[in-house]
Amino acid sequence: MKKLDLTPKQENFVVKYLETSNATVAYRYAYDCSKMKPNTVRRTAIETLKHPKINAEIERRMKRTALTSEITKRQVLDELKNILDAKISDYVEFDGKKLKFKDFVKLTEKQLKAIESIKETKHGIELKLHGKSWTIERICKMLGFDAPVKQEMKLDEDSVKLIVGMKVE
Repeated sequence: MKKLDLTPKQENFVVKYLETSNATVAYRYAYDCSKMKPNTVRRTAIETLKHPKINAEIERRMKRTALTSEITKRQVLDELKNILDAKISDYVEFDGKKLKFKDFVKLTEKQLKAIESIKETKHGIELKLHGKSWTIERICKMLGFDAPVKQEMKLDEDSVKLIVGMKVE
């Protein structure tokens, strides 16, 4: 896909839209909106975003960015897997009386990547691992496990009246 010839204002719109993902912000940045009502700005911004040349240029640049990114989806999933695989027993041991940290020099690279922070508090050393719930949600989104599920709902007339708050007579 070759670069399209855009006006300077269109170019500014594209750049700001890619930066903010907000058509209204991009439109205000690229064009003079001083005499426009907010609703007019929003409507015109959406129309500008849909302009064939502008839309094509945004898609072209997004594809180029995706192709040239040094970070791959596989790398992100590998990092998330490190967090998912971590367990507290990788970092501490309990002898029945006392809890103590394992020697961090012996931790694997994967185990170290699962650590969010280590800090000293008035009660001792605090080790915090990255959150597993967030990690699982992120993996599910990346792999498409959370795709919307279509559900068909059928209501009878009385149910609809009840939902809407109308009296049934």
